[in-house]
Amino acid sequence: MVRPTVIGLAKRVPLIQFRKGGLGAAAAGAQTANKQLAGGPAIEDWELPARFARKPIDPLEAEYINNGGIPN
Repeated sequence: MVRPTVIGLAKRVPLIQFRKGGLGAAAAGAQTANKQLAGGPAIEDWELPARFARKPIDPLEAEYINNGGIPN
């Protein structure tokens, strides 16, 4: 059993570190980060290399999609 005096001596350390300044400062920081990450124009599907291209949809899968799922 742990003595109450030993528990009182241990300092509680929070695991989460919050940013100071509230929500307004965090939102402004997120907008600045998004502007820095947005590098250039978007790449269209036809500009992608073949290894990143989408797989073609087979007719059976297209039928499932158009009918709303697997028939019962």
